[in-house]
Amino acid sequence: MALAVSLVSVPWLVSAAGAAQDEVIATLDGSPITLSEIEENAAFQVYRLRGSIHSLLQREAREIADRRLLEREAARQGLSVETLLKREVDGKAAPVTEKDVDAYVAAHPGEAGGGAEGRGRLRTYLEERARIQRCLDYAASLRETSDYRFLAAPPERPRVRVDTEGAPQRGPADAPVTLVHFARFSSKPSAESAVKIRLLLEAFPGKIRWVHRNFIGIQDPVALAAAETGEAAFRQGKFWEYHDAIFTRGGSVTAEAVRQAAREAGLDPDRAEAERKQGALLLRVREDIGTGVRLGVQAAPVIFVNGIYFGGTFPLEDLRALVRKELERVQKKEGGRP
Repeated sequence: MALAVSLVSVPWLVSAAGAAQDEVIATLDGSPITLSEIEENAAFQVYRLRGSIHSLLQREAREIADRRLLEREAARQGLSVETLLKREVDGKAAPVTEKDVDAYVAAHPGEAGGGAEGRGRLRTYLEERARIQRCLDYAASLRETSDYRFLAAPPERPRVRVDTEGAPQRGPADAPVTLVHFARFSSKPSAESAVKIRLLLEAFPGKIRWVHRNFIGIQDPVALAAAETGEAAFRQGKFWEYHDAIFTRGGSVTAEAVRQAAREAGLDPDRAEAERKQGALLLRVREDIGTGVRLGVQAAPVIFVNGIYFGGTFPLEDLRALVRKELERVQKKEGGRP
């Protein structure tokens, strides 16, 4: 028996290329504001919500299928579902040993208190966890021998418009691929993602434009000082010198490290301090953060590849593959060489 999921009643799962994109969401003096206009800036946030809906539908459809399969198998064997589960789950769940409890305590030392009583509670927890896992495994075995199919396609990853106006840029302005790096100078993952981008610039010379945008917690004084100093360096035409100097610290940044990187980049400290006191640098950093939030960035690093979201902590090969795909897309579109 094939099980299907209909999308008729789930309009938010419609692809960004679908007809729902023309839906009028609001009007201003009788002039429409359409879903496509909203998604131009908020596409990734909408995509994330669609992904959550897709996961919810997948989980619920599987639970319904599993329940029906259990009922069918119980009827085939002339048993109640309860009796079937007692035999196939309770009777076959892996027993919990003292070694299992010891291993759990070693992995979760914060839960090791309570002496013998505490170990008893852990044993009960581990036994229930084993029972749940056995139940899941049994249901999966029934599903594998049935004709179960989940038909709702996952949402397509969107391409958003990322504002690069007034931001530091490295590489040809007309490069076929633009990487917008939302990063925090005091972050090890951000430093590592910067290395990935540098390697891509070497692998695809002249084909990539690298744009930096700040994304920090505004209450982090060191991150804020590093970001403001970066803005000061940009105004003095020395941003990338500072960028490279600060990221050589690998994310281990102190207030003194920020000052040292500024000296290495050749910044005028008096000019930078004056701009900081005027609030101009903070304003620019806040603009970067606001841009990132509107695009759906939750934490640095994040890289947008021609407007396509890419988590900066993912493998270099995945990022390289996406860049190569974009180069091929542009080549096909323009009919030229990538």
